[in-house]
Amino acid sequence: MIKCLFVLYLFFLFFGKTEAQFDTLFAKANIRNCADSLCYGFKTKNWELYTRYSYPAMIGSFGGQDDFKKYMAMMFAPIPDSAWKVYAPGEILQIIKTEGDLQAEIELKSVLEWEGKLITTVSYLVGESWNGGLHWTFFDSEGDHPKALMIKPDLNGQLILPVKKETIEQLSSKPKPKNKP
Repeated sequence: MIKCLFVLYLFFLFFGKTEAQFDTLFAKANIRNCADSLCYGFKTKNWELYTRYSYPAMIGSFGGQDDFKKYMAMMFAPIPDSAWKVYAPGEILQIIKTEGDLQAEIELKSVLEWEGKLITTVSYLVGESWNGGLHWTFFDSEGDHPKALMIKPDLNGQLILPVKKETIEQLSSKPKPKNKP
């Protein structure tokens, strides 16, 4: 009888941990998918798609979806699509389950070649899911906890907001030498 109870205990212990790990794997896969969609919307200037994965309170601060899309279109119109060499999600750094949602931190990596400069950036997006990790929306924390709290007042204090890393290199303006025959 004691052996049966021990085996039963081990069974529940094993599957209890497996379920928790499955939830994290499920959330990570959906964070990645939603962040990919956000980035694709940005790169292709599909502001409808980009807005679908942007944090609703941030959109509201611009006056709603239409005003947010107009603002994004205006801000990034001067930058040609070909200037973005990289704009993609990086590593998922944290996932925190709170009483009302799931919150996450994910890297956003970008490389922009424009106006004679190469700008390489790693910024950090805060993600939130209200439906158990199925759909995620994001905003750039700018590594600033007080600013992030203005956008999301119930931001979990355990969420670490790294500072954005950016390097700017001046590209050579010298013409490449031509090969002489």
